[in-house]
Amino acid sequence: MQLIAITGMLHQPKARFTQALIELLSAETDRLALMDNSDMPPAIDGVTRQRLAGGCVCCSLAAALIWHLGRLDADYALLPVSALADPGALASILNSLRSERVQITTVSLIDTLTQTRNPYLTRKLEFYSDFQVHEPFDMSEAVHAVVRVRHMLSTAALAG
Repeated sequence: MQLIAITGMLHQPKARFTQALIELLSAETDRLALMDNSDMPPAIDGVTRQRLAGGCVCCSLAAALIWHLGRLDADYALLPVSALADPGALASILNSLRSERVQITTVSLIDTLTQTRNPYLTRKLEFYSDFQVHEPFDMSEAVHAVVRVRHMLSTAALAG
Protein backbone atom coordinates (compact mmCIF):
# COMPACT_ATOMS: atom_id res chain seq x y z
CA MET A 1 0.00 0.00 0.00
CA GLN A 2 1.14 3.50 -0.75
CA LEU A 3 0.19 6.14 1.80
CA ILE A 4 0.29 9.76 0.66
CA ALA A 5 0.10 12.25 3.54
CA ILE A 6 -0.95 15.77 2.55
CA THR A 7 0.10 18.54 4.94
CA GLY A 8 -0.12 22.32 4.98
CA MET A 9 -2.02 25.16 6.55
CA LEU A 10 -4.89 25.86 4.16
CA HIS A 11 -7.87 23.52 3.87
CA GLN A 12 -8.93 24.30 0.27
CA PRO A 13 -5.60 23.47 -1.42
CA LYS A 14 -5.40 20.20 0.53
CA ALA A 15 -8.96 19.32 -0.54
CA ARG A 16 -8.22 20.18 -4.20
CA PHE A 17 -4.96 18.22 -4.16
CA THR A 18 -6.69 15.23 -2.56
CA GLN A 19 -9.47 15.35 -5.17
CA ALA A 20 -6.93 15.54 -8.00
CA LEU A 21 -5.06 12.52 -6.60
CA ILE A 22 -8.32 10.58 -6.27
CA GLU A 23 -9.26 11.32 -9.88
CA LEU A 24 -5.85 10.22 -11.17
CA LEU A 25 -5.48 7.14 -8.98
CA SER A 26 -9.08 5.99 -9.52
CA ALA A 27 -8.20 5.33 -13.14
CA GLU A 28 -5.49 2.94 -11.93
CA THR A 29 -7.26 1.13 -9.07
CA ASP A 30 -10.58 0.85 -7.29
CA ARG A 31 -8.73 0.02 -4.05
CA LEU A 32 -8.31 3.62 -2.92
CA ALA A 33 -9.00 4.88 0.60
CA LEU A 34 -9.21 8.28 2.25
CA MET A 35 -8.03 8.55 5.87
CA ASP A 36 -9.25 12.07 6.61
CA ASN A 37 -7.68 14.11 9.43
CA SER A 38 -8.13 17.51 7.77
CA ASP A 39 -9.57 20.46 9.66
CA MET A 40 -12.87 20.23 7.75
CA PRO A 41 -14.03 17.08 5.97
CA PRO A 42 -13.51 17.58 2.23
CA ALA A 43 -16.58 17.10 0.02
CA ILE A 44 -15.21 14.04 -1.80
CA ASP A 45 -17.33 11.10 -2.91
CA GLY A 46 -16.63 7.78 -4.55
CA VAL A 47 -13.86 6.56 -2.26
CA THR A 48 -13.73 4.51 0.95
CA ARG A 49 -13.42 7.05 3.75
CA GLN A 50 -12.39 6.93 7.39
CA ARG A 51 -12.67 10.21 9.29
CA LEU A 52 -10.07 10.65 12.04
CA ALA A 53 -11.52 13.63 13.90
CA GLY A 54 -11.14 15.13 17.35
CA GLY A 55 -7.39 15.54 17.33
CA CYS A 56 -4.34 15.18 15.19
CA VAL A 57 -2.68 12.07 13.76
CA CYS A 58 0.71 13.38 14.90
CA CYS A 59 -0.23 13.00 18.58
CA SER A 60 -3.68 12.29 20.05
CA LEU A 61 -4.90 10.23 17.07
CA ALA A 62 -1.61 8.48 16.25
CA ALA A 63 -2.82 5.17 17.72
CA ALA A 64 -6.06 5.38 15.72
CA LEU A 65 -4.10 6.02 12.52
CA ILE A 66 -1.83 3.04 13.20
CA TRP A 67 -4.82 0.81 13.98
CA HIS A 68 -6.79 1.82 10.86
CA LEU A 69 -3.82 1.54 8.51
CA GLY A 70 -3.02 -1.91 9.86
CA ARG A 71 -6.47 -3.09 8.82
CA LEU A 72 -6.77 -1.18 5.57
CA ASP A 73 -6.92 -3.20 2.35
CA ALA A 74 -6.06 -0.68 -0.36
CA ASP A 75 -3.47 0.02 -3.02
CA TYR A 76 -3.41 3.72 -2.10
CA ALA A 77 -4.42 5.59 1.04
CA LEU A 78 -4.62 9.38 1.09
CA LEU A 79 -4.20 11.21 4.39
CA PRO A 80 -5.05 14.92 4.44
CA VAL A 81 -3.62 16.08 7.77
CA SER A 82 -4.82 18.79 10.14
CA ALA A 83 -3.04 22.14 9.95
CA LEU A 84 -2.29 21.69 13.66
CA ALA A 85 0.01 18.73 12.98
CA ASP A 86 3.60 19.20 14.00
CA PRO A 87 5.69 18.18 10.95
CA GLY A 88 8.38 16.51 13.08
CA ALA A 89 5.94 14.49 15.19
CA LEU A 90 4.00 13.49 12.06
CA ALA A 91 7.22 12.35 10.37
CA SER A 92 8.06 10.24 13.41
CA ILE A 93 4.65 8.52 13.37
CA LEU A 94 4.76 7.95 9.62
CA ASN A 95 8.32 6.58 9.78
CA SER A 96 7.15 4.04 12.37
CA LEU A 97 4.58 2.80 9.83
CA ARG A 98 7.04 2.26 6.96
CA SER A 99 7.44 -1.37 5.96
CA GLU A 100 7.49 -3.60 2.92
CA ARG A 101 3.69 -3.37 2.99
CA VAL A 102 3.40 0.41 3.56
CA GLN A 103 5.33 2.96 1.50
CA ILE A 104 4.85 6.59 2.50
CA THR A 105 5.15 9.91 0.70
CA THR A 106 4.51 13.26 2.38
CA VAL A 107 3.46 16.31 0.36
CA SER A 108 3.46 19.79 1.92
CA LEU A 109 1.32 22.53 0.41
CA ILE A 110 2.99 25.76 1.53
CA ASP A 111 1.10 29.04 1.17
CA THR A 112 2.59 32.53 0.97
CA LEU A 113 1.13 33.65 4.31
CA THR A 114 2.82 30.77 6.14
CA GLN A 115 6.12 31.51 4.37
CA THR A 116 5.90 35.17 5.39
CA ARG A 117 4.55 34.92 8.94
CA ASN A 118 6.00 31.61 10.07
CA PRO A 119 9.30 30.84 8.31
CA TYR A 120 10.21 28.29 11.01
CA LEU A 121 7.09 26.24 10.26
CA THR A 122 7.78 26.59 6.53
CA ARG A 123 11.29 25.16 7.03
CA LYS A 124 9.87 22.26 9.09
CA LEU A 125 7.24 21.47 6.44
CA GLU A 126 9.94 21.51 3.76
CA PHE A 127 12.38 19.43 5.80
CA TYR A 128 9.93 16.67 6.75
CA SER A 129 8.16 16.29 3.40
CA ASP A 130 9.14 14.43 0.25
CA PHE A 131 7.51 17.04 -2.00
CA GLN A 132 6.74 20.70 -1.49
CA VAL A 133 4.20 22.62 -3.54
CA HIS A 134 4.36 26.38 -3.08
CA GLU A 135 1.64 28.92 -3.76
CA PRO A 136 0.40 29.54 -6.43
CA PHE A 137 -0.46 25.84 -6.34
CA ASP A 138 -0.15 23.91 -9.60
CA MET A 139 -2.08 20.82 -8.52
CA SER A 140 -1.82 18.98 -11.82
CA GLU A 141 1.97 19.14 -11.95
CA ALA A 142 2.30 18.20 -8.28
CA VAL A 143 -0.07 15.24 -8.53
CA HIS A 144 1.70 13.82 -11.57
CA ALA A 145 5.12 14.21 -9.90
CA VAL A 146 3.94 12.36 -6.78
CA VAL A 147 2.44 9.53 -8.83
CA ARG A 148 5.57 9.18 -11.02
CA VAL A 149 7.82 8.89 -7.96
CA ARG A 150 5.45 6.42 -6.28
CA HIS A 151 5.54 4.21 -9.38
CA MET A 152 9.35 4.34 -9.50
CA LEU A 153 9.55 3.35 -5.83
CA SER A 154 7.03 0.52 -6.31
CA THR A 155 8.96 -0.84 -9.28
CA ALA A 156 12.25 -0.64 -7.36
CA ALA A 157 10.70 -2.41 -4.32
CA LEU A 158 9.39 -5.23 -6.51
CA ALA A 159 12.75 -5.63 -8.27
CA GLY A 160 14.74 -5.61 -5.01
